[in-house]
Amino acid sequence: MTGIRFLAALSVALYHLSDKVAATLGISAPHFYENAGDSVELFFILSGFILTYTRPEVNGAERPAITQFYFSRFAKIYPIYLLGWIVFAPLIYSNLVALHGHGTGTYIRLAFYGFVSLTLLQAWTTNTANAWNTPGWSLSAEAVFYAAFPFLFTYLKNKRVVVLSGLIFVCWAVSVIPTLALSFLPLSLRNEFWPRELVNFVPALRIGEFIAGICLARIFLGSAKEKSIVFDLGALAALIAAIAVIVAANHLHAKMLLFPAFMLLLYCLACAKGPVSAMLGSKLMVLLGEASFAFYILHVPLFRYAKMVFPDIATSPAQFMAFVASLTVVSIICFLVIEKPLCAYLRKAYKRSRAPRTMGQPEHA
Repeated sequence: MTGIRFLAALSVALYHLSDKVAATLGISAPHFYENAGDSVELFFILSGFILTYTRPEVNGAERPAITQFYFSRFAKIYPIYLLGWIVFAPLIYSNLVALHGHGTGTYIRLAFYGFVSLTLLQAWTTNTANAWNTPGWSLSAEAVFYAAFPFLFTYLKNKRVVVLSGLIFVCWAVSVIPTLALSFLPLSLRNEFWPRELVNFVPALRIGEFIAGICLARIFLGSAKEKSIVFDLGALAALIAAIAVIVAANHLHAKMLLFPAFMLLLYCLACAKGPVSAMLGSKLMVLLGEASFAFYILHVPLFRYAKMVFPDIATSPAQFMAFVASLTVVSIICFLVIEKPLCAYLRKAYKRSRAPRTMGQPEHA
């Protein structure tokens, strides 16, 4: 399951960056650039699944455990998120100056965008969702999911399979209905910026994907089967189906079909034993999966900087592939040098701060 994260991050990066190089190569992908960004949905489902699978000691009535969970999530995501924020800061500054000059309005906008991005509030308005580092909007949504998780976990942990299955269906409907409603709007309104941004980014419309992941994990944990190659083949079929939908289906159909494909993929991977699961669980793929968060957060700003040095990178296949390879290496370094040690340090520091003092120990010790 860790390995599949890298494939999802790569899909999003290609969605954001590869349209011109694909045109140069004569690659026709009629719906890829409508749908490949929807791989973020896989992140949301997987996040709910993994948090539930690891069964953290969280309960709606246990405040210390909830506080520890929140800090643990902060320690995991914020260092790399902050790195992406810093790396992108000169880019948004230069963009605002180019658009509005050096007046007071520019600095007010910069301060406002910076504040909502630093506090992970940007996804709640259509004007700020992509104002700073574009991929950061999903962390704004994840922050809401993490805030709700201890209570969702407690509520769902003893539900029967039939209830969990019904909730998954409701979550699927919640994820599809906004896009379906958008398709019925008059063409003039449908092509407006804000309805599409509203549907894509507002956390309240995306939390169903996270809840579905929690429900899927509860079903898996309640009826865990012996690992089998049958599930390995099922995972392969689900992965091929998801890729086919991303490339060939229109956006509404993709929205309807990717959710069940991703759910099937994750359940089968959890139960799989065979070449597909072995490949995704190999040391290389696990490392890439662990580095995928840095890959995801840094791909847009680093590509913008790369274009300044290599103006043809967006249309040159060789330069583009070299960038993707370099980004992968940089992401691995960031994971090993920044994300992993800082996460461990912050979590240990938090536990030390919460440890009871020995009687008689000086307050300043």
